[in-house]
Amino acid sequence: MNTPHILALSLLGLSIQQAFAAATPAPAAYIEPPMVTVPGGEFQMGGGKPYMGETVQDASALPIHKVKIKAFKVAKYEVTVAEFRRFIEATGYKAPDQCIHQPNQGWFGQGPTPGSWDKNELTNSEFQPAVCIGWAGADAYAKWLAEQTGKSYRLASEAEWEYAASAGKGKAGFPFGDDVDQKHICEFANVSDQSAEHAGLERFGASYTGFMGGISPCDDGAGFASIVGMYKPNPLGLHDLIGNVSEYLQDCWSENYEGAPADGSPRLDGDCKQRVGRGGAWHWRGNTATQRGAMPLDWVGVIEGFRLAQSLDKPADKLSAPTALAFEKALAQAQAVERARRASLQPFPQPPLGLQLTQSGDKGNVQLTWAASPDPKVLGYHVYRSDSVGGDFVRIASAVKAQRYVDEASQARKHSYAVVAVNRDRFSEFSAPVLTADQVHALPGRIQAEDFNRMDKASIGKVAPQEDMDDAGGQAGLNLTGGAPGMAKDSWTEYSIEVQRAGNYRVVFRVASLPGSKGLALSVDGQPVLEQAVPATGGFKNWQTVAGAGPIRLEAGRHVLRIRAIDLGSKLNWFSADLTD
Repeated sequence: MNTPHILALSLLGLSIQQAFAAATPAPAAYIEPPMVTVPGGEFQMGGGKPYMGETVQDASALPIHKVKIKAFKVAKYEVTVAEFRRFIEATGYKAPDQCIHQPNQGWFGQGPTPGSWDKNELTNSEFQPAVCIGWAGADAYAKWLAEQTGKSYRLASEAEWEYAASAGKGKAGFPFGDDVDQKHICEFANVSDQSAEHAGLERFGASYTGFMGGISPCDDGAGFASIVGMYKPNPLGLHDLIGNVSEYLQDCWSENYEGAPADGSPRLDGDCKQRVGRGGAWHWRGNTATQRGAMPLDWVGVIEGFRLAQSLDKPADKLSAPTALAFEKALAQAQAVERARRASLQPFPQPPLGLQLTQSGDKGNVQLTWAASPDPKVLGYHVYRSDSVGGDFVRIASAVKAQRYVDEASQARKHSYAVVAVNRDRFSEFSAPVLTADQVHALPGRIQAEDFNRMDKASIGKVAPQEDMDDAGGQAGLNLTGGAPGMAKDSWTEYSIEVQRAGNYRVVFRVASLPGSKGLALSVDGQPVLEQAVPATGGFKNWQTVAGAGPIRLEAGRHVLRIRAIDLGSKLNWFSADLTD
């Protein structure tokens, strides 16, 4: 294969896939992966995970137990698009054409959309991991390659994966050592980091701020899945075991390690409608060597891929297959191009300092001011606004040249702003956010559930107009939600109320619930006043108005009203309080 010309061909405008094809006059029917022999041994499997300088227990990874592993081989890299392409072309395998792969402001909340292993929103290189295939696609590929080569290629067992990831040591930390604050993880893994935050915001308006622990405070150079092998390997020479894509394994899911095999074989006595996945992904902060996950068989997503293992039930082949050697040469060229691209990018600028907010009472305008960035390469600033306290930030102004911006479309609901500094290639992390003043609601009257001033664990969703025609005054049909189970248990929101006249008030709720729920608890100035069960309304898109169990006494003046979800199972659109006498 004429590999020396791949980089030149790519730089002349050909894609890596085209360059690979041009340099390969007669591609083989399959590509065997470069493999690493993992020596046998014993290790302690399972344990906790590092958190805030300590190790906390992970119930699914207990009890810690001794496992004896036979020597085996495992692929240096996750299976790539280039490798999976040979399987599809040779077999006509019907891979999924629907995939959870199109991020939006809420990341992947909209469910599967048209997309496949070679045509999805986030895959643009033959040397990225093959995703959008589901566990069945990974298993089918392994069996096909085993049949083609006569070698025992397969998915690894969970014990083999943990043993290899920890380089035979069996420890709860990262395979490359302890890095609790994750400042150095970007040298070894593609995780949610500065590049991920930038790419998510730039392309999809999706931020990691407030999402699953935020980002690791470093830069791995990749916004989404990376070309394989771009980061330092573990001591065995294995790449991308942590981050990049989560890896499908053979094992059926079990809630813990009670009764787990002690010989390293896959566990097949659990819930086989779910399979174990390991290693985290580019979308998450780094997973440790012991962290586990369950993946339903019908789950097809852009974050999940796989690598191959191989049993040594035959004399070990000490020589790499010719197709593996050719693949590594082509991969090295692709890596070189990607490293050059990353090196050409300007560093992330520092976030702006001193962001201040001034509200104009007569027009409701919000004026923002901030200090100029000392970075001479900063070209301007982007301005972001949230829909509510704790809500997702959405960009409302781009490349603002001055250190001042006026939002003339500010809403009455309490919300926040942040600003980022922008250079030629990248923009900074968010500045420290600033909040608008509390909103005060007059009673008697109706209050939209999303119009809170403070909250804990609350989230906002949208109600389509056809779902609820009784949302008068609601902006974009917003509601307190939490996905299919409804609001999170013990989540709460607080509202400032101005009671115009003392008296007994009847509270009415606009709710939706599939199973019914113990419902909501109301308190005023910290004192419980009402608990209201929520009936089953026929679904989370079917809204019903429910009158409170009894009137509550409200005194005239300013008060703080809190609504708390007693348990899961309900959503709230609005509530009202009207005098009964």
